[in-house]
Amino acid sequence: MELSLSVSVIIPAWNAGNTIGDCLDSIVSQTVPPHEIILVDDGSNDNTPGKAVEYGATLLSTGGRRGPATARNMGADAASGDVILFLDSDVTVDADLIRNVSSHFSDESVWAVQTLYTPVCPAKDTVSQYQNYYYYFSLNRIPAGSTATFATWCAAIRRNRFLEIGGFNVRIPEPTVEDEELGYTIADRGGLIILDKTVQVTHLACYTLMQFTRRRLRMSKAQAKSGWRQIKQRLLARYINVHESGTHHSRWVVLSILLVLKAQIMLLWSLVTMSPSGLIPAAVLLVLALFCHLSFLTRCSRDLNKNVALSFALMCIYDMAILGWGIVLGTIEYISGKKY
Repeated sequence: MELSLSVSVIIPAWNAGNTIGDCLDSIVSQTVPPHEIILVDDGSNDNTPGKAVEYGATLLSTGGRRGPATARNMGADAASGDVILFLDSDVTVDADLIRNVSSHFSDESVWAVQTLYTPVCPAKDTVSQYQNYYYYFSLNRIPAGSTATFATWCAAIRRNRFLEIGGFNVRIPEPTVEDEELGYTIADRGGLIILDKTVQVTHLACYTLMQFTRRRLRMSKAQAKSGWRQIKQRLLARYINVHESGTHHSRWVVLSILLVLKAQIMLLWSLVTMSPSGLIPAAVLLVLALFCHLSFLTRCSRDLNKNVALSFALMCIYDMAILGWGIVLGTIEYISGKKY
C-alpha cells in the first residue's frame, strides 16, 4: 500500500539500549514502511546510537543531555515527511501502525492523531503495571474523537502544523509537560487532534518504587508550574478540567489529591501533638479519595484481574500523596521565580 502522505518517524532517545532494538524492530517491520526513521540521541553513554545505525535509521545528536523537547524539535527540523510520527524509545507498535495512523490525515481538518498504551504491559511488578494501566485508563476515559491530549509515546502531527506552532517548548528541560503543552496549544489554535483508541502501543518500561516516586514527583511539579504559567487556559481549563476539555486529567483525580493531602496533614498533626483525634477523620478522607477512583479500580479488575484491585488501591493512595506534594513543591518553586 502507498500513502498519499509521507510519514517521518522521530525517536528521541537517552540510554535506551535495553528497549530501542525492540522499538526499531517494530517500526522497520511495518506493512506500510515509513518515509524515514530519525533517531535523535540525547547524550547517551550506552549502545543506543549503534542500534540506530544497525537498523538503518538516520542518527542525529543533541550534543549532550538537552531533553526530549530539544531532541524532537531537532528531528522535526531534519524530517522531510508530510507527517511526523513521534515515538518513545521504550514502546513497540503493531505492524499496521503507520497505515492506521495515516488514514486519519486524509481529512484535511485533522492536525494530529493520538494513540493509547495497551492496558497490559510486559512488566509483571505492581508498580509498573499500575503506571501503565493508569495512563491507559486516563486516556481511554476521554470521549472518542477530538481531544486536547498529545502524548508522545506515539502521536502524529502534520509537519507544517508542527512548525507553524513552533514545536515543543525547549524551556522545559525534562520529559514532563512538553508534550501536554503542545497538545493544548494545538487545541487553543483550533486544531483537531483525533484520539484513536483502536491504535495501542506496548510500553516496555519497568519501574522500581523509587523510580516511580521520582517520576511522579517530577511530573507533578512541572504540571503545577505549567498551570501557574497560564491560569485560565491551563490550570483551570486543562488540569482541573471542570468542563471536560478533552484532556487526560480528571476533576475526580484533582479532588482525590486534595483529600489525600489533607489526610496526610491531619496524620502529621496527630503525630506531632501525640493525639489520636485526627486518625479517624484522616482515614475517612482516604476512603473518600479511593471512591474518587472507583471507576479506575473497577475497570482494572475487569481488564486485568480481580487480584490487582487492592494493590492498585494502595498504589493509588501513594500516587495521590506524591502528586499532592509535587504540586505544593512546584507552586513554591514557581513563586520563588523558578517558572520552568
